[in-house]
Amino acid sequence: MRIESEPGFVLHTAAYRETSLLVDLYTQNHGRVRCIAKGFRKPNKQGVSRPLFSYTEHQFSWQGRGELKTLIQADVLHTPVFLQGVSLFTGLYINELFYRLLQEQDVHEYLYQQYQQFIATLCAEGSANEVLLRQLEMTLLEELGYGLVLDCDALSGAPLIPSCYYQYIPQQGLIPSTNQRAQVDGTYAGADLLSIAEGNFSEGASRLAAKRLLRSVIDFYLAGRPLHSRELYRQHLLSQAS
Repeated sequence: MRIESEPGFVLHTAAYRETSLLVDLYTQNHGRVRCIAKGFRKPNKQGVSRPLFSYTEHQFSWQGRGELKTLIQADVLHTPVFLQGVSLFTGLYINELFYRLLQEQDVHEYLYQQYQQFIATLCAEGSANEVLLRQLEMTLLEELGYGLVLDCDALSGAPLIPSCYYQYIPQQGLIPSTNQRAQVDGTYAGADLLSIAEGNFSEGASRLAAKRLLRSVIDFYLAGRPLHSRELYRQHLLSQAS
């Protein structure tokens, strides 16, 4: 089976043998595809290897019937952009998240469009947009079947009360906190949850709540597997502070 000129992005690469790469692609019509890129690390007569650029849309061609395809061609669709600073760590995080959570050849055309737009904005602005990042995380969970229901109590089905506090239980939903006198770790104000459900991130409190909530839910579905991009960013912050 041969696929020609499929739009997609590079999510992850790893050296394979002396001159090749193992490559995970995120493609429009075939989802996540794992390929071996034979000879892509081998310099040509001019001493240049065949490059694959992260955060740059390509047209890929591959062949093969097994789980591991053979990458034949990778042509960039526009001039590559090299992210720096916080935007680089954001790009690393999103790519690692998609690489870890997406099943191979599980197609999500809408998610691909949202990823495409997010990367384009990240490259154009040269900085991470926190609201767009939260929206992409929520879209990823929704497309995987893990969508967050943030406007009602999972136990009673009753609408959230803005002045109350709630816990979010993955695969169940929101339940009232046992402590309604004060907000404690792992709980969220109903008002913030309703803002998130409406896509309203204008208040700092709702943005912070969304970050905390999505991190806890994503960690649940990662099943304890750490994200290397988070550790790299933590080390970057420590180096900046020293």
